[in-house]
Amino acid sequence: MAEGEGQLFSWQQTMLRIKDPMKSVNFYQTHFGMKLIAKYDFPDMEFSLYFMATLREEYNLDPSSDEAKKFLWDFDGTCLELTHNHGTENDEDFKYHSGNEEPHRGFGHIAFYCEDLHESCATLEAAGVQFKKKPNEGRMSNLAFAYDPDGYWIEIVAREKTDYSGYNLSQTMIRIKDPKKSLAFYRDLLGMEVIKERHYEEAKFSLYFLASKRKNGEDADKNPMTLYHPVLELTHNHGTEDDGDFSYHNGNSDPKGFGHTGFLVDDLSKACKFLEDNKVEFKKKPDEGKMRDLAFVFDPDGYWVEIIQRNASF
Repeated sequence: MAEGEGQLFSWQQTMLRIKDPMKSVNFYQTHFGMKLIAKYDFPDMEFSLYFMATLREEYNLDPSSDEAKKFLWDFDGTCLELTHNHGTENDEDFKYHSGNEEPHRGFGHIAFYCEDLHESCATLEAAGVQFKKKPNEGRMSNLAFAYDPDGYWIEIVAREKTDYSGYNLSQTMIRIKDPKKSLAFYRDLLGMEVIKERHYEEAKFSLYFLASKRKNGEDADKNPMTLYHPVLELTHNHGTEDDGDFSYHNGNSDPKGFGHTGFLVDDLSKACKFLEDNKVEFKKKPDEGKMRDLAFVFDPDGYWVEIIQRNASF
């Protein structure tokens, strides 16, 4: 529970902008076994949203149905929200930014766990998926990086156990300037749990793996290499916290790409008051704009975090 208010903040989404939904939705369905659990079209505002998840259970709902949208806004896992601005698919020169090139680094990657890394990568390569790093390249042989159709990085890692089959969405990585400030936000305010830290003094960086609280109970397993639900990986390059001029790119100003993370709450008004009382800066409050069942706040690095009323109707 978030300290002080008893609010349950449950990490429900990571949003990425995509150029061509036909390519992106098919890519994640075909290669990583994701399900299109819900879809929204906003023709007047010329954009569409595609929500995709890896699920243990069968899912046969029409993604555009009211039942699918009801499922989405009470979903007790974490999905990808793929945002398509209409017309980008017809512009040959248009592209989004992966977040991994200077001077606009910020968002790093998403990741999937698999059962057999080498077999999975061979299958992906045979299907035409492009790789940034294959398992036999570089010093780390236990992981690979592939590109999705928009050039976003996808880390592929073998699970340490295989009590479930196929791929599962396993992490979202963002770079942070100051771990003390970021942990105070995600752990102390949003109630996430730091389940593992890794510090590489020689290479001068640290990793913090955070698991979200869940409405139906969090995973008892606290190993980020076996956890079914994704973790938020915060990457800190040592020394950035001491540079007053240093900042990361949040993906929402040009060049755009990554959009936000999103959390469901049972009482949006109380959750926003709690955040406001703790001096969190808002981009949008619930009573602002056309959509009243959501808010946006800034994390310490300026990344957008969406706060959404559970069981909302959009």
